Amino acid sequence: MASLWALIKKDLIQEWRSKDIISAMLAFAVLTLFIFNYALSLSPQAQASIATGIVWVLVVFAGTLGINRSFSAEQDQDCFDALLLGAPDLSLVYLAKMLSNFLIMALLALFLLPVYSLLYNYSLFNGLFVGLILLGAWAYSAMATLLAGLSVQTRMRDMLLPVLLFPLLMPVNIAVVKAGAGILEGLPFADFSIWFTLLAAYAVIITTISSMVFEYVIKE
Repeated sequence: MASLWALIKKDLIQEWRSKDIISAMLAFAVLTLFIFNYALSLSPQAQASIATGIVWVLVVFAGTLGINRSFSAEQDQDCFDALLLGAPDLSLVYLAKMLSNFLIMALLALFLLPVYSLLYNYSLFNGLFVGLILLGAWAYSAMATLLAGLSVQTRMRDMLLPVLLFPLLMPVNIAVVKAGAGILEGLPFADFSIWFTLLAAYAVIITTISSMVFEYVIKE
């Protein structure tokens, strides 16, 4: 746990000093949200059905900008090998990167909710909805961190990550949008609980498998 916390702390301090990832993510998300605001004129009934889709699209695309950089800082500074040699177990490197990415994704999502509510005059401050977005961010971070480590040493890493990531995220995207629509439309939890189950199962399975195979992904 001490090694895991040290790795997470390193990533968060590095991001706090540079602000490369979070500034790019926030700028992209806010500008895109303004474009949606001017392009769409939605009734409250329509917003209940598509608000989750808009928010989640922003989280996914903005998150890809940030997670694509999660390993490249060490790679660009020629200290990637030192990171791998310094960790007592390579699965700790994956878990630290995944948790760092999750915290940044959660910060982005929690920032977008009040901005969306202000622009569209439609409140998204629902405890179950916030929990859904955070669970989706965990599932997203688990898969994206593994693929970012896989693509970091390729010349086309900026293009390779989205190509690999988006098809594998289809279960997450469907589950978040379906469950979010059910929450905002006020449906009983039993009507959309299957999507929560799918999302939680995906997050747990991908996190477990990724921590097991990360060593082979990085070394190969």
